[in-house]
Amino acid sequence: MRIHEAIGLAAEALEESGVPDSRLDAERLLAFGLGKDRSYLLAHSQDCLQEADVERFFARVAERRRGKPLQYLLGFQEFCGLEFEVTPDVLIPRPETELLVEAAVERFSGSGATLADVGTGSGCIAVAVASAMPDARVIATELSEQALSVARRNALRHHVSRQIQFLAGDLLLPLSPLGLEEKVDCVLSNPPYVAESDLPSLQREVRDWEPRLALVGGPSGLDIYRRLLPQALRFLRPGGLLIVEIGYNMQRAITGLFEGAWSLEGIRDDFRGIPRIAVARKQ
Repeated sequence: MRIHEAIGLAAEALEESGVPDSRLDAERLLAFGLGKDRSYLLAHSQDCLQEADVERFFARVAERRRGKPLQYLLGFQEFCGLEFEVTPDVLIPRPETELLVEAAVERFSGSGATLADVGTGSGCIAVAVASAMPDARVIATELSEQALSVARRNALRHHVSRQIQFLAGDLLLPLSPLGLEEKVDCVLSNPPYVAESDLPSLQREVRDWEPRLALVGGPSGLDIYRRLLPQALRFLRPGGLLIVEIGYNMQRAITGLFEGAWSLEGIRDDFRGIPRIAVARKQ
């Protein structure tokens, strides 16, 4: 089978299964299997494939047809210009989460700040922050040991493992033995914020494949925020910042949570105009 024939058959099969960008996915899967880039496929479209390569390619196509995300099949996703390993144990990094990193870098670059990344998953936030701020200290917490293993590998990949302290545990509780009460400059988090009732309506790539632990935030999606805010008050210094990602319909509810000890500085929209990043200061 020639390269262009394999791509054509795969793209047709993916389209029949409702996969968007079916031809692009087919090209990326074949290029990955051959250890080449997509330009190679174009330049060698008439080349014949080895039988073993064809078998591996269509096995991956079959998985993609079942809804398995392309990122899990390829094993990586780009975030903040860096390539991150991703597995089904971690949430796939999204472009909108880059806004969270940007907000932290804007406020703390060059300050030697101490930042905590809560629910680090793949480590994309912690690693991106450490890469952008070599003088920063980053503490990354995660409940899933499997996810922590992925995060540690990503820190090693990008040469920031000495900057980041990875801790297993729930939210900010792993910081308790470190004596960091009222000493953290910034708490960052992209927490689970999908309401349980909304889970069935998500696209199958998310609903059926990404870790539920990293997606669902209780009946309303607000459970983690309600638990995180009091813990953040305990560890943030006076005037420290909490920067969190929020769901598309959460602006009003989140605003109501930041009362009393908090001053809500603002909510940033993502690239589609959806309120996405909340920035609050400990008074």
